Amino acid sequence: MPVPSFLTLMVLSGCAPTLDDVRPSLVASDSGTIAFASAGTLSRTPTRMIAGPAVPLSGDLRFPAGAGPFPAVVLAHGCGGLGNAERGWVAPLIGAGYATFVIDSFTGRGLTEVCTQARALVPVQRIPDAYGALRTVATHPRVDPGRVALMGFSHGASLTLGAATRWARQTYAADGGPAFRLFLPFYPGCTARYPELLALSAPVRIHSGELDDWTPMLACRELVAEQRAAGQDVELTTYPGAHHSFDNVGRVVTWLPRVDNGSACRPHSASILGPLLNGRELTGCASKGATVGANPTATAQARRNVLAQLATLLR
Repeated sequence: MPVPSFLTLMVLSGCAPTLDDVRPSLVASDSGTIAFASAGTLSRTPTRMIAGPAVPLSGDLRFPAGAGPFPAVVLAHGCGGLGNAERGWVAPLIGAGYATFVIDSFTGRGLTEVCTQARALVPVQRIPDAYGALRTVATHPRVDPGRVALMGFSHGASLTLGAATRWARQTYAADGGPAFRLFLPFYPGCTARYPELLALSAPVRIHSGELDDWTPMLACRELVAEQRAAGQDVELTTYPGAHHSFDNVGRVVTWLPRVDNGSACRPHSASILGPLLNGRELTGCASKGATVGANPTATAQARRNVLAQLATLLR
């Protein structure tokens, strides 16, 4: 049995990585827990986001058998942190020939969850995490840097929508750096509007449950219609009878009474970084509670759909 690395032991013990743990590039033998730096930060002020320095984060890197180079999928967790939804995709993706990098946006920030404290970290603030992960994984000799997708779940799916904008690519993947070829948001929040959503950098394929009462499918249908009218390559796949987190294998459908629910809110911002234009209209729109749980039929169909989309769009 191989001896765990210092970084692996550190993460397993609950300690966050530091910038000293981040290496400029990876080597062919690197896998498992990998420290990386975000591509900067976005801090919230009363009116808008402002750019700041990188933070150290970590992720779990896995490969199919063989030397590669392999196409890769970066996976971003939801508001509860690392869980079964994104981890459940690792085996099917690796089995289909894709490397996977499941990133942890919380430990490096001292967070455990933001489901019950939504303002502690909003999805837009995690966009630099995704691009920092891309910069790191693209240096690995067993990864094809021109064939990397971003796949996010719930809070991580809303991050994925923001990361799909041309603004994000120009901000964090400029000067010929690696860029994502495909974006796969699973049950994202689609109620927010900012102009950058109408200019995407690569194809977006959204997956939503028909019965989702936390990040409603109908809001995503409206957003997709607006984006397609603007000439963007985006599609929505809806799963009948499926609730939020429908691919969280083993999770019984249940009501979570304490989570923040903004499904009735329709924020409009002047830009992805703010300011908010309709704050008065949003007073009292948020509520508590949402339904989550697995749907095996929807999960199986989603596995087939995603593998087909990857095979077509990540060639």
